Amino acid sequence: MTRSVLLLAALALATAGCSVDGRVESEIEAALPAALGPADSYDATVQGVRLSAGTAERIQIVGRRVAREDAPIVDRLDIDLRGVRYDRSSKRLTGAESAQATLRLLPADLGAYLDRQRGVGAAALALQAPDRATIRVRGEVEGFQIPVAAQIEGRLAARDGTVRLDVDRVSAAGIGLGGSLARRLDERLNPVVDLTDEDLALRVTAVRVEGDTLVLEATGDPSGLRIQRGRTAGR
Repeated sequence: MTRSVLLLAALALATAGCSVDGRVESEIEAALPAALGPADSYDATVQGVRLSAGTAERIQIVGRRVAREDAPIVDRLDIDLRGVRYDRSSKRLTGAESAQATLRLLPADLGAYLDRQRGVGAAALALQAPDRATIRVRGEVEGFQIPVAAQIEGRLAARDGTVRLDVDRVSAAGIGLGGSLARRLDERLNPVVDLTDEDLALRVTAVRVEGDTLVLEATGDPSGLRIQRGRTAGR
């Protein structure tokens, strides 16, 4: 799961006093913008905190319109930690029975990200169930001359913890533009989504299209994460 989220959860659990669940929820919500990025809102729900045992049954986090410079805007982020174990004295999260996340991305946000980070002048991006994407591009892509209203088509897939677009066709006015261009664009576009960096270490395990939304399922290993002594949530 995300390192930052788990660290702040461990801190909140380690410092919680009376009104335990509510206190932990407030601590986590306050620290999430610094941990995950600015968002329209964050909500945290904590269930079954047992201070003496150093456990929490469940921590759920919901973020709406989560924005990071190195990733597309996530329209909704759901993080679910179950069977959380922590050490209050060392402020260390020692593990969790499961750590899952679901991310929902909108075509306009994904297209804007590809334009900004991949140099693809995306005029529009459309999703088709169960796992396909079509990108209308314009002008030039990193030295590649692309005819106006050209289309890149491909299948979205989870691979090596990231999301890739396996380009299988590039066309303009219904005419295919050749396999070599498709391969070059494939190299330029990918990975379409990569959340495996240190701050947001999510590994995507499944990709699907639901209506006009790209849905990603992700997981991670939360064990062995630590907060420095003296650090406070949100710093």
